[in-house]
Amino acid sequence: MKQYYLLILATCINLNANAELAPTPQPLGNFETIEASKYEVRYSFRFKKHNTDKEYLEDTRVLQIGDGLVKEYSDIIYHFDSLATENFRKGLPTSSNTNETLPCEIFNYHKRKGIKVKYRLMLNGGVLCYDDRYPSFDWKFSEDAPMEIMGYSCGKATVNFAGREYSVWYTTDIPLPYGPYKFYGLPGLILRVEESNGMYIWEVFSVVKSSAPINIYTYEKEIKCNRQDANKTIGRMMRKPLTFLSSSGTKIMVARSDGSFGAPSNNEQENLYEPIELE
Repeated sequence: MKQYYLLILATCINLNANAELAPTPQPLGNFETIEASKYEVRYSFRFKKHNTDKEYLEDTRVLQIGDGLVKEYSDIIYHFDSLATENFRKGLPTSSNTNETLPCEIFNYHKRKGIKVKYRLMLNGGVLCYDDRYPSFDWKFSEDAPMEIMGYSCGKATVNFAGREYSVWYTTDIPLPYGPYKFYGLPGLILRVEESNGMYIWEVFSVVKSSAPINIYTYEKEIKCNRQDANKTIGRMMRKPLTFLSSSGTKIMVARSDGSFGAPSNNEQENLYEPIELE
């Protein structure tokens, strides 16, 4: 097994603020093309890891819509993977991803009512691969006046999903029943989603027709598991990242107050963390 060494400066450690390390970029040479997409939709995604956080983290989510598959993923992670793929091919070093994102790819097979997830753990921690439950949304339609988003007239609906309340805006001008993350089932494309406490906000900024391939990539250190075990692993990682990294084989050196470096304490302070799905 390769040994990875991480040097963390004292100024970079802020566990009380839920510091996180991004997944290590991976090569994209091993993949299967499922089908061609028909539309590509891009959303800005602002989110917090706990409701006491003051600042938002930001990601860009891409929605590829095909006939039998809808794929949703982080464009930031894909960008660094693409750079790594080219650099590895040339024998060059590659840049690390320092952005905190929602590090998962979600594959919605709506015709057969199934969801598969690939969740990228921090650094070289591995990739959790599991079947997720296919949600059923009980939409409540609002009589609020339409909102305009990107020139589209949008109706509003609300829903409780996985223990959180969401307001959702959709447009029947684009009669596709899909949206970011796992949201679907409205009579038009979802353009905005906002969680009731403001922890998660998706808003569209691009809708284009596309024929790009929808690929499923095979990564290094894929770990097949079930949904329950994946949630437990992610929770451990988010609450005690240094302990998690040490247990996964990553060698960590932390700056001490006297300027020297050593292994992190066995009594790591636990971060505040709320999963996006509470149930």
